[in-house]
Amino acid sequence: MARKKYNYNFVRKPSEGGKEALYMAGASVFLFLLAVLLLSFLLGDSRNADLLELVSAAGCGVLSWGGLTGLAQEICEKMTSWKSFLLGFLPVYGGVLTAGGEMQAGMAACGLLLSGLCLLAQCTALWVGPLLQSYLAISMACCISTQQGLSETCRVMGALLRRGLVWAGRIFAVLLGLQRAVTVQLDRSALRLGQLLTGGVPVIGQALSDTAEVFLAGMQLLKSSLGFAALAVIGAEFLPLYLQLLLHLLFLAGCRLLCGLAENRRCQALFDCMAEAVKCMAAVTALFFELLTVGVGLLMMTGG
Repeated sequence: MARKKYNYNFVRKPSEGGKEALYMAGASVFLFLLAVLLLSFLLGDSRNADLLELVSAAGCGVLSWGGLTGLAQEICEKMTSWKSFLLGFLPVYGGVLTAGGEMQAGMAACGLLLSGLCLLAQCTALWVGPLLQSYLAISMACCISTQQGLSETCRVMGALLRRGLVWAGRIFAVLLGLQRAVTVQLDRSALRLGQLLTGGVPVIGQALSDTAEVFLAGMQLLKSSLGFAALAVIGAEFLPLYLQLLLHLLFLAGCRLLCGLAENRRCQALFDCMAEAVKCMAAVTALFFELLTVGVGLLMMTGG
């Protein structure tokens, strides 16, 4: 009997393909801009200079499309994995809080914090890709158009969206702080009531109180350890992704500088719009990590 042949080649992950597409797109845009810069110096102020400016804006948009969509896909993959991690971590963390005498804090960890972060991750995974493609298409149309002010309007729309994300994060962080303040008072009242009831028993009550103090101290240590571990896990994935977004912003700034040397205003406006799109993606990623840090940090630092 003929032996069955197996293929031992590993399947390439989508994130690796997205990174390769990003690097390929960056190299293509850079070489294309160098060619545009050379042609602009050769043409000077001739009639073909306007045509070259139009073609260069369209070419930069098409070449940058694949890299930006690959970057958005990587963000969506990270958000999906972070959501799966939180769905397993926060219920366990809430159980540790409840066992440590913080029942209201445990309910809050599985309530507002988990719901808000999962909603943000789900919306990001579903809408970042379509919104980015729509924004890129509108940006290319506005920058190619001869109407004045359209490109600036498109850039302002991206800036307003980024500001909205920042303010939404601040409001949600304030809500988490207010909820934590309420849960701390409720948990402390319940703990004092338990100590009062056990302290009324002459001998057994004091033994139970001492045992409870030792047990609660151990749960406090476990609570802090789990919180720091969760932040370390998410932070180890967040920092490389955020640095990649910052490097992409630096690359877009360099492309804009090359367009400025060629006096190509259309390309400059297009790269400004692309930079706003990358800033919005960075704002969504930072918003998720900041809310997780604030929520878990409040649960670790207060209470007990």
